[in-house]
Amino acid sequence: MACCRLTLRDDILPFWRSWVVVLVPLLLCPLPLISNTKEAWCGYGVLIIASYWMTEALPVAATALLPTVLFPLFGVLDTSTASQQYMTSTNLLSMAGLMVAVAVEKSNFHTRAALRVVLTVGSSVKWLMMGFMGITMFFSMWMSNTATTAMVAPMVEAVVENLTEKMDDSEDEPVTEKEETRQSERDAETLNMEPAGFDEISTELTEKKPATTMTVEQLRPPLFLCVAYAANCGGMGTLTGTTPNLVLRGIVEQYYGTETGLSFASYMLLGVPTMLLCTLIGWILLIVIFLGPRYLLKDPTDPARIAAVRRSLQDRYDALGPIKFHESAVFTLLCLLVALWFFREPQFMPGWNVLFTETNIDDGTAGMLIVALMFMIPARPRFWCLKEEGHKAEPSEALLTWHDVQTRLSWGIVLLLGGGFAVAEATTESGLCTWLGEQLTALDVLPNPVIILLIAIFITMLTEVCSNGAIASVMLPVMAQLAVSLRVNPLYLMLPTTLSCSFAFMLPVATPPNAIVFGAGNLKSKDMLRAGIVMNLLCVSVTMLVIPTLGNAVFDLDTFPDWANTTIPI
Repeated sequence: MACCRLTLRDDILPFWRSWVVVLVPLLLCPLPLISNTKEAWCGYGVLIIASYWMTEALPVAATALLPTVLFPLFGVLDTSTASQQYMTSTNLLSMAGLMVAVAVEKSNFHTRAALRVVLTVGSSVKWLMMGFMGITMFFSMWMSNTATTAMVAPMVEAVVENLTEKMDDSEDEPVTEKEETRQSERDAETLNMEPAGFDEISTELTEKKPATTMTVEQLRPPLFLCVAYAANCGGMGTLTGTTPNLVLRGIVEQYYGTETGLSFASYMLLGVPTMLLCTLIGWILLIVIFLGPRYLLKDPTDPARIAAVRRSLQDRYDALGPIKFHESAVFTLLCLLVALWFFREPQFMPGWNVLFTETNIDDGTAGMLIVALMFMIPARPRFWCLKEEGHKAEPSEALLTWHDVQTRLSWGIVLLLGGGFAVAEATTESGLCTWLGEQLTALDVLPNPVIILLIAIFITMLTEVCSNGAIASVMLPVMAQLAVSLRVNPLYLMLPTTLSCSFAFMLPVATPPNAIVFGAGNLKSKDMLRAGIVMNLLCVSVTMLVIPTLGNAVFDLDTFPDWANTTIPI
């Protein structure tokens, strides 16, 4: 009988996910067996869920459902309490934002806007980069950064093709008779000139150096990476921009209620400047690393090549035809939604929610109002006086249909939010969060800025290999309790934790935008690493700058607020 022997190559590596799923609970089981307390059983469940999230041994959304299984079985939460976390006001807000994003994608308004912006600012390579980054950043504030990147990447590919094609043509371009005559005249003048010094000759050669020296290898990394950087930074701008922001809102509301000063408007006052600063830094960094510092002052790209790019983009724009009712209606409703979110509770003035004194109106209600209107308003109104001349009245599908929602909405994000809130509820009810906070009080010997720096660096490195939503779900409850233990404003630690979840610029697998541009641009890992490491450090520095300055001005982070005294209920 043959000896049964496991080999790493044939029996372990191909089935590593199965090994993780089986071994993690077995290796961690001594924890609740040795210390048979509610905190230990909760910690056992949290570690299993966190391990599956970080390794993705199970799909992230499937792992997010485990709290409804583990915590009731471990005696931490009952099934009703665990399941309620999957439909909170923050989940409702998330679904509203995702549905509006689906409607924008369906209308194709985002493509028209992107082409218009790039055509407006794209007079050179660096300004083309700025145009791509600006439109990607803006739409990532409201839409999935994956969808935004997938929209812009083909435009970048077209730009690169036009630039490189023009370069190749220019190298074989024949010299005309008139040009030969001019060159002969210049040579004759040169013979009559006095000898120039070495420095003068060097300067003249540098100034007359052809502008056709850029290669495809030089152009692809900055043009594609600028899209990924802008998509990652754009999510920082609004509460609905990325999953960690929604987790922050949900955890803060779950632990401290609605009197914390964290609203859509107040978060934008911090998030938008941080987003703009990080995007600007990314733009400068990519130009310096891949194109050279001289491109910041003077772009030597041949205007003829840029003209070819503009013609290509203009053809794409013209192919869209005149703006349609569908696009204008979706854009109008999107603007209305932003206004409703911003002015519901803007902090610096009374919001429209004061008109409803009997109930507490949340952002999710405003979002679902706009979604309901999108289900009602026809995409092509052709009835009564709205029908086109010579066409009979006929029904039209709405701006948004349920089929669109079923097929395009990222339901996994909704489940991930619910799973994160269930984990937070379990750590609260079991007392695990309080215990962790007490253990971490040893950090009180460090200055608060050093604590923020350590948190930002740790989260930034972790988000390169783990889902940022999962990291926020695990770390934000710990940061909340740590802040209370240190007697600092909970937002003082929770805001940098949330912002750092978006600093994933180094690896292709870190975020979907990174993966998309890595494949579409045929990039090399070393290109992403050398720019991404610097970008990560610079964004951490931005966090260190904005939290004690702008963050303190908006949220009064220097004081320990009264609402934090009614802290995490046990």
